[in-house]
Amino acid sequence: MKKIRFFFLFFLVKPLFLYSQTPILGAESFGIASYYSSKLYGHKTANGEILVKGDLTCAHPKLPFGTMLEVTNLANKKWCIVRVNDRGPYTKKRILDVSHAAAARLGMFKSGLAKVKVTIVGEHNTVIISKPDVILENSIELNKSEEEDKIKIFVPSSKPKAKSKKKNSKKKAVTKKKTTNNKKKK
Repeated sequence: MKKIRFFFLFFLVKPLFLYSQTPILGAESFGIASYYSSKLYGHKTANGEILVKGDLTCAHPKLPFGTMLEVTNLANKKWCIVRVNDRGPYTKKRILDVSHAAAARLGMFKSGLAKVKVTIVGEHNTVIISKPDVILENSIELNKSEEEDKIKIFVPSSKPKAKSKKKNSKKKAVTKKKTTNNKKKK
């Protein structure tokens, strides 16, 4: 009897582990993305929000709502970060439906579809991982001090040029001595 209970318990718990919706930061997937039809805007999404053209949102079949995804169009290397707030697409070959704002940033309007790389970069509507160039720009702005703003570019004045003339005059004096020495020898 214990074996039978364990057997049923195994089949009840196993699917929870196999199909858990916990996003793994940095996980990548590749596939085809499309964008929403214009007639769907203004309707509710799967999480209850109203679908808005200007929002950077998307539909994903399994990831939890609020998961942040970095979507990169592999054809032109354009990218943007979108938030999962809907379910879909319901076509087997597609992995993502994006809003019009995201499609514009990805340059998808001409083709309608795009081969994309999708990277999980955050959860609970918060971006945790971002591209290195964005990190560098932000860290430079954070470390910028008021003293750096006060630093001015050094423009050489005429005084340093005078120093170089002295060096030239020394060279002239040396050459004059040589020529005078040569004249004395003759």
